[in-house]
Amino acid sequence: MKEVPTYKLISQSVLIDRMKVNGSLARRAIIHLEKEGLIKKVVKHHAQWIYTRASAKE
Repeated sequence: MKEVPTYKLISQSVLIDRMKVNGSLARRAIIHLEKEGLIKKVVKHHAQWIYTRASAKE
């Protein structure tokens, strides 16, 4: 989980593929990382959430 905020592109499918977790756990991880301020939302469509790493300025 520590390396996820360093990914350039973060989505549910990326977490499923790289971390070998199921979809509901990937969504929970994304929500948690967003609340912690470690990732930043790019697009949140009902079918696809796309995030990127948060910059150091923020």
